[in-house]
Amino acid sequence: MIHGARKRVVKVRLWAHIVWLAVRVYRNPLRAGRVLQRMVRERARAQRWVTQKYAHAAGRYFWNLYAPGWPSRAFDNYVQRELDRVEPFQGAPPGLQTVVLAITKRCPLRCEHCCEWAVLNGHEALSASDLQAIVARVRARGTAQLFLSGGEPLRRFADLVAVAETASADTDVWILSSGHGLTAERAGRLAAAGLTGVALSLDHWNPADHDRFRGLPGAFDWVQRGAANAREAGLLVALSLCPTREFVSEENLGRYAALGAALGASFIQLLEPKAIGHYAGQDVSLSRDQQRMLEAFANRLNTDPSCRALPGVSYPDYASRTIGCRGAGDRHLYIDTDGAVHPCPFCRTPTAVHVLGADFDDTLSALQAAGCHVPPAE
Repeated sequence: MIHGARKRVVKVRLWAHIVWLAVRVYRNPLRAGRVLQRMVRERARAQRWVTQKYAHAAGRYFWNLYAPGWPSRAFDNYVQRELDRVEPFQGAPPGLQTVVLAITKRCPLRCEHCCEWAVLNGHEALSASDLQAIVARVRARGTAQLFLSGGEPLRRFADLVAVAETASADTDVWILSSGHGLTAERAGRLAAAGLTGVALSLDHWNPADHDRFRGLPGAFDWVQRGAANAREAGLLVALSLCPTREFVSEENLGRYAALGAALGASFIQLLEPKAIGHYAGQDVSLSRDQQRMLEAFANRLNTDPSCRALPGVSYPDYASRTIGCRGAGDRHLYIDTDGAVHPCPFCRTPTAVHVLGADFDDTLSALQAAGCHVPPAE
């Protein structure tokens, strides 16, 4: 993590590059300036906590789990698509910024909150060629970030490497993993294929509690080893936490943040429990007081100078409550293990269309028009 004077210098350079991109696409400095002002206002509304630190890996700088690192083609494409949303210049539909693609149903874990519980370890519907075709299709829509999930994506390791090699030229590629099977050799091969980072699911700072939540003895050890192997290979490490009612407390959050720093994590992702998958039919929602505690936690880690050595925090549920969901095919999209298109991993479309179908573009347009069913609450 970098902060202080070094971070400020990087931020100046980064914004100078953004200004150059705006002038290049609009060909008029005054027009570019107006568009940038509007984009900054929108960004301030969407990102309430302006981070005081950046992550640095493989010569690039990252300030948010859901933004590509700079400098890169993925970053340039990301900025240009955001400019185009403010004042169109491309004459094309809005580009997708982030796609989550579930590449396998296979998984050795039995997680308490698993979204894929109904199909876990079932018949694989997507071939290796299907995966490559899907990635080509979403990249054609300008995807800046591709998150490969499952199941456990490391269970299709050869296909994982092939997708990373294909997409990484102009897209940041991450895997969402339990860490199970992330050996030093595999981390090195993924880094060589162009992978950006690994988001490891870690649901408690206490090994026994994490293993219980994940339904597999030794799951905590795999997170520890996977994080070390990823960092050694030069990959970014993020941690993904499902903060249950039982977990949310000041003590647990503080211990978790300290563990994240010890594991070399750059980001912590907070994903509130939802009544889908293995949680279907259960009342698992957090109380408003617990949500406020998570909001204060994110604010503190992102902005408090005393937390500079701790990971930054991404909290999508907070953004959904304040500005509305940015999924639903707007900026984000989820493709399940059968290749069906959904607004996000937690909002499944009953009559989903296959991503390789002829009506994919129409489906995206319909999703974008409908938006998410979760409106802003504040």
